[in-house]
Amino acid sequence: MRKAEGTSKRRMLRRIGATALALGTVAWIAGEVFTWSSLQRLGVLGLVLGGVWLLFSLYTRDEPLRAPQRRYMREFFPAIVAYVVILFSVWPLLQHVHANGLRVLIALLPVLPVAFVVRAMVRLVLASDELERRIQLEAISIASLSVGLVSLALGFMAAAGVVLLKNALVLVLPAMFAVYGVAVWWIRRRYDGGEP
Repeated sequence: MRKAEGTSKRRMLRRIGATALALGTVAWIAGEVFTWSSLQRLGVLGLVLGGVWLLFSLYTRDEPLRAPQRRYMREFFPAIVAYVVILFSVWPLLQHVHANGLRVLIALLPVLPVAFVVRAMVRLVLASDELERRIQLEAISIASLSVGLVSLALGFMAAAGVVLLKNALVLVLPAMFAVYGVAVWWIRRRYDGGEP
């Protein structure tokens, strides 16, 4: 029973949030000291994500993680860490590389850890019960339709010359993941509260 208590959803979010805040603070300070803008942005990202995870922990039930959820955490977080490391350390090298083959390899390198994130998400949904699958389906629907609608509106605004969208396609999947995460949290709270 003690092991289950140590791996509750609330405690997991608190640990991850505190770790992200600590690492974000260190990265931001190091970026300020060494005037490295990529490290500063990484620090800000860590601070924002840490704050969001700590905020979500306040509204998450303190129930133990099931085996599929623990497996998801073991697969998800290393992939996200790899993505962030690649994005902020390897990808900036692209401006110094002139060989096309190497440029393609570096440009596509961040996609590999994201593929592992998607794989972890699919495995979690397939291992879930009917209620959890319904929650995931609703969250995916909300995320894909709302991000798709915003993308369409921004696309029309860019075509009309109202906004300038440089490399905007890179933001679509992260935006879907962000909205999906908030939607899962909101839908789960709605079901926990007894609303239909």
